[in-house]
Amino acid sequence: MPPETLPDDIAALQAALNAERTARQQAEARASGAEAMVAYLKLLIAKMKRERFGQSAERGRKLLDQLELQLEELEASATEDGLAAGSTAPDTTPVRSVIRKKPVRAPLPAHLPRERVVVAAPPSCPGCGGKLVKLGEDVTETLEVVPRQWKVIQTVREKFSCRSCEKITQPPAPFHVIARARAGASLLAMILYAKFGEHQPLNRQSESYAREGIELDVSTLAAGSAPALQAWRR
Repeated sequence: MPPETLPDDIAALQAALNAERTARQQAEARASGAEAMVAYLKLLIAKMKRERFGQSAERGRKLLDQLELQLEELEASATEDGLAAGSTAPDTTPVRSVIRKKPVRAPLPAHLPRERVVVAAPPSCPGCGGKLVKLGEDVTETLEVVPRQWKVIQTVREKFSCRSCEKITQPPAPFHVIARARAGASLLAMILYAKFGEHQPLNRQSESYAREGIELDVSTLAAGSAPALQAWRR
């Protein structure tokens, strides 16, 4: 309270001091309780991250997302309570000025292929119409990605008939990792790597493929990935 607004009565001063002390204790209690909950959630999240992915990986991932969201809310609440508790007592700690350095951008990877797009220059000077002479150029690099593309490979096997013996000749059918299946080797490798390399459940893969216009049911992915995995292990 500003000095000019302080009451002259000792009892009123004591009441104001007790009220301020009670408010500070409540704020500190809330802050300590929030800090304890934050520490518990951090420990629980670290434990869940160390667990191996099993049949309940999807449910565990959703629970982990909820815990991380709750942790962010508690940390924000603890920061507000700490500020409220610290506002009641003046802080005399000197604060050093911080000069932020301008971030330096690292160059894009040199092994990536470059696609050169040249912006056409005007045929003549826009101001006077005179002839232009090239002085140099400025190159702006933009990192882009080409999404994966789905395609259907049609293997055509022509049939031939002999005019002498009337025997029909035809080339053999193409090789498939799974007999009588329509999934190519690259598709099966992508499904297996997403499942075992990135721990992505088959239902998420099915939803991702559906957004790209390819309907692959979970049962189809499971029936196709199991024989492919056995063939790869052999």
